[in-house]
Amino acid sequence: MKSIPASPRDNKVKGLSDGLWQVLVLSLLALTLLCFSTESHSAQITFAQNGLTVNVAPGKTVAVPITVSLEDTSLPNTYASFGLAHVGGTLDRNWINSQIYMSLNSWYKTRQAVLQVKVPADAQGGSYKGILKTVWLRSNESVAPAEFEINVDVDSFVSCSQVPLFSDIISSQEFINMRNNKPVQIELSGSVAAPNGCEISTAQYQLTDEYGELDRVEVLHLGDDGSFTVTIPMVASRKGNDKDGRLYTVKFEAINEAGVGDSVETNIVVMHDNGKK
Repeated sequence: MKSIPASPRDNKVKGLSDGLWQVLVLSLLALTLLCFSTESHSAQITFAQNGLTVNVAPGKTVAVPITVSLEDTSLPNTYASFGLAHVGGTLDRNWINSQIYMSLNSWYKTRQAVLQVKVPADAQGGSYKGILKTVWLRSNESVAPAEFEINVDVDSFVSCSQVPLFSDIISSQEFINMRNNKPVQIELSGSVAAPNGCEISTAQYQLTDEYGELDRVEVLHLGDDGSFTVTIPMVASRKGNDKDGRLYTVKFEAINEAGVGDSVETNIVVMHDNGKK
């Protein structure tokens, strides 16, 4: 049979069909390369101060600032919206206010957030650990998962059960031998200790005059170690019929959560024969 030569129209159709196949193959190859490239590269989320440890006293709240950054992006207009969610650890999730949601993109790659860590008043000493993980809501680029870790050390709590304790009360003199009605300054010193778990709120001294003329109460200023020195004004006078001398009495007091602690009384006496040679 004699073959019939192909018409110009048939040649055009065949050429178009071959071209479509070439475009389709190249498209599939480009898509495969794009998918492979996307899977092999992921943007990264980083947390400044990740793994930090905070110290919190029972019943207190501390603010913990963190910085979140989006790094190693490869596509333009990268966008990621996410939040932090508790996923494990021994930390009570109610201790941390982690309702943090933010968006990072190609223009705003770094943002700051604040975690509120609140420890219950009845919490015991120890270490508590919680893990907060990013939850991705939307992104046009593959983003590697990231975890944020925080450790909370609860300060050991010891209840106050003992009042302040005074010791080493020393007076510059116990007897006053001076001319009548002459003012005199008596210096007293000592120390007061706050038992473990206690904090001294106030301290004072009380001067009692046998005659009721110089009775007074004054605030006592304590050093960091509980030591103190105070100068108390008195008068070198007595009544003529007071055979055993005029008696001044000084007593120190300090208050903490357990109550009032006081010192033994310190006596200063204006002698009967004061002023005589």
